[in-house]
Amino acid sequence: MEALLTSKQVMRLLNIKSQTTLIKYEREGLIKIERRFGNQKRYNAKYIQRFLGN
Repeated sequence: MEALLTSKQVMRLLNIKSQTTLIKYEREGLIKIERRFGNQKRYNAKYIQRFLGN
């Protein structure tokens, strides 16, 4: 099973201060989200590492 991150964890990793910026990245297709039970957003750690260029 792949690691899933919360919005706060992703914002910390990407050094983003505003959740609006994170949502903008989602809409532009730069970051993929996964919906979980209860419609919670989660981010796949593998995609975040790719976004960071690692």
